[in-house]
Amino acid sequence: MTISLKTHKMLWGRAANRCAICKMELVMDASETDDESIVGEACHIVAQSEDGPRGNSGLTSKQRDKFANLILLCNVHHKQIDDQHNVFTVEKLEHIKTEHENWVTHQLGLDSKKQLDDELYSSYIEEWESRLNLSQWNNWASDLLSHGQPSLRGERKAAIEEIRPWLLSRVWPGRYPELESALLNFRLVAQDFCTVFNEHAKCIYEDEWQTEKFYHIDQWNPELYRKLADEFHYHVALVEDLALELTRAANYVCDKARHFLMRSYRTNEGALLIQSGPHMDLTFKTYRVEYRGDERIDIPYPGLEQFKHARFNRDIHFGELPAE
Repeated sequence: MTISLKTHKMLWGRAANRCAICKMELVMDASETDDESIVGEACHIVAQSEDGPRGNSGLTSKQRDKFANLILLCNVHHKQIDDQHNVFTVEKLEHIKTEHENWVTHQLGLDSKKQLDDELYSSYIEEWESRLNLSQWNNWASDLLSHGQPSLRGERKAAIEEIRPWLLSRVWPGRYPELESALLNFRLVAQDFCTVFNEHAKCIYEDEWQTEKFYHIDQWNPELYRKLADEFHYHVALVEDLALELTRAANYVCDKARHFLMRSYRTNEGALLIQSGPHMDLTFKTYRVEYRGDERIDIPYPGLEQFKHARFNRDIHFGELPAE
């Protein structure tokens, strides 16, 4: 089952975390020794597959995972509606769902403003995730740490460039300032990454951009060659360190989404990783980079000029400390 973050917030929030049939609370409070327990399930009204309960429908596979086709139930009633699908028809379940949501609104006093804010944040996080292709982050971001010449596919380069004005133009509810700050932090890193990468990026194929070896000169000038070579290696290391920082910033957004929107957000996928190599010994190294300790403030990224020095205190960096 693939249920989006926004759909999850709509389903659980509008049902007040209760079974639509028995009204039982589906999130058990944490104890001194154990985490909270979730005993509810997002259930399909029309089954996810054609051969499932109430599965004979014109709904597409994508539509079957949408809010309109889901109902929140305890595990007992989930089993019952699937075992007794002739009794619990599509029409009956849709009626039960509507009646339950009305009951939540009128009897429990659902905070509709908070619910709408949560749904808006969730839609932003979904769009951010989709634009950046988070599911393939390690595949495309690792090209920035390979062969000593950072590379990016044209579509990924455009996605990072376009995420900046998209984030800037969002209308923020102001309910979760830490989540908004994490997205602002990501935008600032993306902005400086694009500026630095584009400075020496050259389109080498139809859809690939690569850092040009700008120390190649058409004259015999060893001093200039060495100077440009040093500038090239410094530039490459800075691009690589900004790629690491972009990964940290993305992991930070995911952390805040888990804290404020859904504890299980991307827990199956885990943290975003990034890989470097091949190295001189032909090996590859995979890194999990995150903001740690005192770095976990509203805006961990200090801006490009300060980052040129602050990167040496991060968990991983490729640039070399300047000589004393």
